[in-house]
Amino acid sequence: MSFADSHHPDAKNRSENKEKSSQKHHYHHVMCFGTFDIFHPGHEFYLSEAEKLADTMTIVIARDHRVSTGKWRDPVHDEIVRRDIIERAFPDIRVILWDESDIFAPLREYQPDLLAFGYDQRVPEALLQEKFPQIEIVRIGGYETEKWKSSILRNLIN
Repeated sequence: MSFADSHHPDAKNRSENKEKSSQKHHYHHVMCFGTFDIFHPGHEFYLSEAEKLADTMTIVIARDHRVSTGKWRDPVHDEIVRRDIIERAFPDIRVILWDESDIFAPLREYQPDLLAFGYDQRVPEALLQEKFPQIEIVRIGGYETEKWKSSILRNLIN
């Protein structure tokens, strides 16, 4: 466990949960995706639960232009700030910015055997299964979704 991880509020629990879950998991590499614009406990829950499912994890951060076009609004924080926040929260996990021109590039480059999506993420699952039949897909449930949801938090700060 790194120094940063050992000083994270959930470091001990995350480490213990990873050890417990490693006894029953069967995935090598899980990949997660998101904007993570206003990082909150719901995001932490999603990523922590996904981390338990595999030996290694890659977190892919949405690029600013994709957020602007896909969600019809500019992000509160730019992609570098969002990446840095996730890297600080998960210092032992690979965190990357999504490829600018090819949304499937991270899947080909890192070859996960599992994709974990949040309960409310819009994802073309059928297309992913068609292009990458060897990769399984799971959904991670929400955490106190009436309180910890980016759209709710964004409305509070606007």
